[in-house]
Amino acid sequence: MKSFLPNDIKDENRKIIFDIVMQNPELAKVEIAEKTAMSFVTVSKIVNFFEEIGLLTATGESREGSGGLGRKRTVYRFNENSYVTVGIQIIGNRITALLINLYSKIINSYSIETDIPFYSEQFISIFEDIILRMKNVAKKTNSVVLGIGIGVDGAINTRKKTIRMRIQDNKEQDYNYEPIIENLINRVDLPIFLENDVNASTVAEFRNLENSGKALADLVHIAVGDGIGGGLIINKELHRGFNASAGELEYMCFDPEYRRSPSSVGWLESKLGIQHLLSSYDLSSESDIEACADYVGKHLALAMINIISVLDIDQIIISGKTVALFPERILERTRYYVGQYVEWTPTITYSDSHHSTAVGAAVLSLQDEMIKVISG
Repeated sequence: MKSFLPNDIKDENRKIIFDIVMQNPELAKVEIAEKTAMSFVTVSKIVNFFEEIGLLTATGESREGSGGLGRKRTVYRFNENSYVTVGIQIIGNRITALLINLYSKIINSYSIETDIPFYSEQFISIFEDIILRMKNVAKKTNSVVLGIGIGVDGAINTRKKTIRMRIQDNKEQDYNYEPIIENLINRVDLPIFLENDVNASTVAEFRNLENSGKALADLVHIAVGDGIGGGLIINKELHRGFNASAGELEYMCFDPEYRRSPSSVGWLESKLGIQHLLSSYDLSSESDIEACADYVGKHLALAMINIISVLDIDQIIISGKTVALFPERILERTRYYVGQYVEWTPTITYSDSHHSTAVGAAVLSLQDEMIKVISG
């Protein structure tokens, strides 16, 4: 059992009360104490601190004590817009930025198209303009911008500190991401959290399921489009793996004769990438649509069962341009083949969320930075 230092206990108490006031946006100090094992004095000190930093505001309202007896209780309201983060998704030529509050609600959005890649020096001025726009919006809502989360369609290796980006002719190149991020931080004076696009969107999908009242601990998210990637939530935590490469499904392979070359994509991506499908099927033909949906469902099911047979995860979400071609048909065929291959019946659903990478990146940044705020 871990032995907590006094500061650890203080910080843990603050986290507990923070979670309580998020879930119960209007409470009195006594009501908060009743939901914890803390003394009224401890709760009062933490509530006063949260009021000082703007998380809580005394409403001017009061409630009678239990049974109408005792002193009136001052009610405090949770300020969901007190702290915000900027979530940015960079997928292909499109950049989408969102301003996200403590409830993961979108306060503002902004999108642009550009051919300038994330790793280019020219990207810095674009980035500065985006953040300035978001800071100006935050001023109008009296919000403090804590940080920035960036979701990029590249493979991030946290051990080597590299991000692998696709360039021309399906070739890939590794870039050292630390100087890139350092340059951006210096320009906007805010901490930056970098994550790959599918991991970030998986966090957003998990949060959406939680907000809808579903109590789950694990999630598999498979996104198929220009490429293919996966995200894993295990025990409510994003699982990145040793190199932060967990979910790089493009390399999943069921053909022992396959040989990858420097200019080729991974085996599964070569089967499910949208360009391959569009060149292989006439999607104006009903018979080809059926054949394509069957083909995609079969390969998605293969990927799924090889994940869930190891991890035993029930909830699976599929998304992306490939699935969006005809989602209901692909979903039906995927479920059919999963049932054919194994005896399990996992819950497989489709998501058409367009900004989940930006939301998830903002949430990841917010989680990191709010810990610092409530720890004082």
